[in-house]
Amino acid sequence: MEGAEIAFFGIAYPDGHELYGSAAAVRAKLYNLQAFGNLSAVDLGDIVVGDSIDDLHHAVKTVCASLLGKTIIPVCLAGSQEVTYAMYSSFERLDQVVNLAIIDAIIDLGEFRDDLNRRNYLSKIVLHDPGFLFNLSVLAYQTYLNDAESLELMEKLFFDVYRLGNINTDVKQVEPLLRNADLISFDINAVKGCDSPGTGQPNGLTGEQACQMARYAGISDKASGFGVFNFCPERDHHDQSAMLIAQMLWYFCDGFVHRQKEFPHLSKKQFLEFQVHLDEGRNEMTFYKSKRTEKWWINVPYSGKGQNRLLRHHIVPCSQADYEWARQGEVPDIWWKTYQKLG
Repeated sequence: MEGAEIAFFGIAYPDGHELYGSAAAVRAKLYNLQAFGNLSAVDLGDIVVGDSIDDLHHAVKTVCASLLGKTIIPVCLAGSQEVTYAMYSSFERLDQVVNLAIIDAIIDLGEFRDDLNRRNYLSKIVLHDPGFLFNLSVLAYQTYLNDAESLELMEKLFFDVYRLGNINTDVKQVEPLLRNADLISFDINAVKGCDSPGTGQPNGLTGEQACQMARYAGISDKASGFGVFNFCPERDHHDQSAMLIAQMLWYFCDGFVHRQKEFPHLSKKQFLEFQVHLDEGRNEMTFYKSKRTEKWWINVPYSGKGQNRLLRHHIVPCSQADYEWARQGEVPDIWWKTYQKLG
């Protein structure tokens, strides 16, 4: 573990389980890809499913918490997506609120009263006590697969939801949201079946979009955990999905080795500052643009009284489109939602 920056681990499901051998299938493809000479990564092997699902989640939480304490990024190779809850829980001991990004066709809120499963893990996260979730982004959801109540709840909580159609128009729209996430969970069923056999989805993300989003996650200075879930080897014709997941992990690593370690509150010298006046000059917004990467951030007013753990959330990644929107006198959605949560 000495000097490690990323640690892979899988989940060893018992014989007969639909996800049996999922991590092994991904490894077989991942290790045939070109290695990174300037990346220190380790493979911890598989966490074996114990007598109960609670045993598994406790093990995942313990491993991830240990890795985070060593500033090593845990990456889950494959498994059932409720493992996301265990990875999320590992952030609790960091004493900071976190941002979670989910790439999925379905918003898995499910029934909170049921035992934890891959259809209700999000409700377990949102209602976790004590709460330390600041923002949730669900990307590539498909409207006809989700009930109106789930979408209404996301709106009431000022969370971010992006339809598949929005991403198909321009995948770059989600870059700021992934740049703002501490943990990214990718359901492989968000990818269309022709690009990832076995998902059963005629519509979905393309393989190229999935890899692009994985790279956005990797290059983010904030991203501290990543996982790809719900891969079923038995339905994977010609190992195409296993290869896609391997390439996604490769692109995550590629993004990681190209991190710029830039954030406006660290050094203002590396950024251009823009002031936009609204309401005939009565209010203003502050934007920052990186001189190196041309990425954008927006400053959201925050008093900080008694809430030091929220300080890292008032300068928020955004896009140039948000800046142009503000110049036209409109308040960007990202500013409004963040302001509501900080309040």
